Amino acid sequence: MVPGACLCDTVDMDRSLPPLIFDLDGTLTDSKPGILGCLVKTLEERGLPVPASLEGFIGPPVEEWVAYLLPEGTREDHAALARDYRACYDREGWSNNAVYPGVRAMLEALKEAEFPLYVCTSKHEHFAVRILDRFELGPLFSAIYGDKIEYASHRKADLLARVLAERGLNADTAWMIGDRSFDFEAARANGVRSLAAGWGYGSAAEWAQADALAATPAEVMGLVAGHTAARTRRPQVLA
Repeated sequence: MVPGACLCDTVDMDRSLPPLIFDLDGTLTDSKPGILGCLVKTLEERGLPVPASLEGFIGPPVEEWVAYLLPEGTREDHAALARDYRACYDREGWSNNAVYPGVRAMLEALKEAEFPLYVCTSKHEHFAVRILDRFELGPLFSAIYGDKIEYASHRKADLLARVLAERGLNADTAWMIGDRSFDFEAARANGVRSLAAGWGYGSAAEWAQADALAATPAEVMGLVAGHTAARTRRPQVLA
């Protein structure tokens, strides 16, 4: 594991490290093949047109993009399309996935440094837990939060608010780490700083919305530690 940078020579650090809240798809794992594979299969089986560009379907809640694909559909139509997609994802899509290079080492280093780690994803929670456990990443996190059918809202901002409230996390010190505009918008709505995962699916325009950008997982530790140091730096009293 890679040790965290030592800031003790110049900084009086707060003993309480900021909680780091990670997105899943496009941040921790490359889930594009499974998501888009099931999306295309579901649309073709229903005789629906497949959009020319599919990148925008990675990130937002399923409830949002089924409404986009069926603009004239009823709530029952939307629910049926979401159900068919999730059935495919449950059978095969979830396993068509891989951890990004460097992510495991990043998480292990952050855990060793005692940063509190969480997951907040628009993916259904049981899928998120299954995926992280498959790659033996689950134990690195204090809690894994995902969307649930019974939730009144499926917005990422509301899910992040749930994480903060239920875990008693301080929004002033927490970071939301993700790759899409949905992550950064959720962070802003909750008064949380955001860090763009520059190895994910987002665009440069989306990453510009974040408070900081990490080009690789190896840069995350230094960025969050540096911002923490800046916030906890105490002025010296001259004799």
